[in-house]
Amino acid sequence: MNKTENYSQRKTFLRLVFGLFILAFLLIGISSCNFPDLRSYLPSNLPTEIPGAAVVPPTPRPSATANVPVLQSRTLIVWVPPQFDPADGSTADNLFLSRLDEFLSRRPQVEIQVRVKSLSGEFGLLDSLQVTGSAAPIIMPDLIALPRPLLEQALRDGLVLPLDEYTDTLAANDWFNFALDLALVDEQIAGIPFAGDLMVLAYKNDTGETPPPDWKAVLQTQKALAFPASDTRGLVTLALYQSLAGDLVDADNQPFLQEDTMLEVLSYYQQAQAANVMPYWLTQFETDQQAWQSYQDRQSTLAITWSSILLGSESPNTSMASIPTQDEKPFSYADGWVWCVIPSDLDTEKVAVELAEFLTEASYLSTWGIEGGYLPVRPSGLESWTETSNFATLQQLLPSAVLLPGEELLIKLGPVIRDAVVGVLKDQIEPQTALEVLIQKVQGQ
Repeated sequence: MNKTENYSQRKTFLRLVFGLFILAFLLIGISSCNFPDLRSYLPSNLPTEIPGAAVVPPTPRPSATANVPVLQSRTLIVWVPPQFDPADGSTADNLFLSRLDEFLSRRPQVEIQVRVKSLSGEFGLLDSLQVTGSAAPIIMPDLIALPRPLLEQALRDGLVLPLDEYTDTLAANDWFNFALDLALVDEQIAGIPFAGDLMVLAYKNDTGETPPPDWKAVLQTQKALAFPASDTRGLVTLALYQSLAGDLVDADNQPFLQEDTMLEVLSYYQQAQAANVMPYWLTQFETDQQAWQSYQDRQSTLAITWSSILLGSESPNTSMASIPTQDEKPFSYADGWVWCVIPSDLDTEKVAVELAEFLTEASYLSTWGIEGGYLPVRPSGLESWTETSNFATLQQLLPSAVLLPGEELLIKLGPVIRDAVVGVLKDQIEPQTALEVLIQKVQGQ
């Protein structure tokens, strides 16, 4: 390479460096200058203020999502015994399930979970309620179906919510007296009744014979009449005693039996035993189911039982009548089932009460009861039974039925009454002596 070419290259390089230097200087100078704010020379986006005119706020831009209030979802847990399981597939169970679905359609933010618990035992309704309340309150039920004996204990233990301030459903005229009593515990509304049960006489309706209406007619039939003579609650004996207007408590509300009235019942048993109407083998029966089985097996042709057992059994040509009383005056003990609300937060309690009211509405109960074999708790419910063979009996018994004695009283009176009855039916003791022993035991409590 010659000298001329080298010189030319150096010259070009120096020009490039000099140009870059000048460009950097200009950039530094421009950035240090204070230019005027051009926004002051441009039109403003703000509305022009007119003297004396009201200021109108700008129109808000539309939102893509409407401001709709969101309802809180809620899950109601319902506990029932096996006979009310909506998944069992019977007509009554399907009606119950449809009723729950209808409630959900009205309350779309609510979910209902039905859980089946055994009626009694270690994992029964009441036992589960007590254990769950202390060990796992988060899975406590919100609504539970309870029979009267369990209802009494549940309310006194604080496991169910008194509903006096929550519902006026029971203020309506469409309730039988026994149903109102069924719902009350210690003068508090413990729940809303939905199913009734009566103590009745079961008899064969294909023999052409009418059921015996009184004690005299029973003795003349010379046919075995089954009942649980060894029942520790003594309910049949107490029913016969109360049919004679016998009192169960004294002025101080303590257990009490009128001696002359109870003697009449024990003497009737002695006569029935001698006539082989109430044979000694009745003393083997401790439960209603055992006595009913003897009727099913034709070991006896009459039976004092509960309407739910009779209606829930396959027993052809069987009808119900009033239990025979001394003077033919109809008398029946009543029992039943109640929907109870479990204490929770106020909103959940209100929804649970709403569901209980929905499940005890008159027209629904009328249909569900006859399909399930449970008697109406409302007079309007009798209309569904007009075409049945038991309508006349129910029409006679339901308005006058008496709620069975409280569980605390039965615990005190039942076992000592049982002992007296067993002794008389086994012909081991005279009625008068049995009475004296019985009264001593009652007074000694």
